Amino acid sequence: MKFFVAIIAGGFISLGIIAVMAALVASDDIYIEPDDNYTVVELAEPRKDSKTIFKKRILDPPPEPPQKPGGIASVRAVPAKTSSEVKQIKMPDIAIDSTLQSQEFAVEETPQNSGATPIYRSLPRYPVSAARQKIRGWVKLSFSINAQGVPEDILVIESQPEQIFDQAAIDALSRWKYRPQMQSGQPVKQENLSVRIDFGKKK
Repeated sequence: MKFFVAIIAGGFISLGIIAVMAALVASDDIYIEPDDNYTVVELAEPRKDSKTIFKKRILDPPPEPPQKPGGIASVRAVPAKTSSEVKQIKMPDIAIDSTLQSQEFAVEETPQNSGATPIYRSLPRYPVSAARQKIRGWVKLSFSINAQGVPEDILVIESQPEQIFDQAAIDALSRWKYRPQMQSGQPVKQENLSVRIDFGKKK
């Protein structure tokens, strides 16, 4: 009985030895190619004796401020040449459209306006509807001139045709400038003045 057990055990041992030898022979056929494409990275420690170097920057001096002018030049005002005897002012022609070649404005002042002197007169705006229909007319206005030479208290006394040129005449007169009436060297308000503005070419 022991003899058979020994034979069986010896057989298993022989099979194990043969399997180990076969594995060793098979491992000789495996080859692993070494990888030469690697990079060596060296880490360097920071230098202990390194010091931060500060550089000084010299700024350019600021520019000198511009010199102040030595003085202010005096300006001499030249008075405008005006005449208190002007009775009529002929306004330039205004082209409205191809159907109406030109328009003329005339201004007539009564003798009571001799106290104040006109220095600027704005050209009236001819109403478009009246210009297209070639309507002519006039407007008589009453007004006052304050101490600053500005017309005020403007009212329509009479107009022909009525209400067609009224607003255009009022707007024009409100833009006029006068040299105010003087009393004892002081400008004063002058009232009860009148003016007539004609719209259309006079014949």
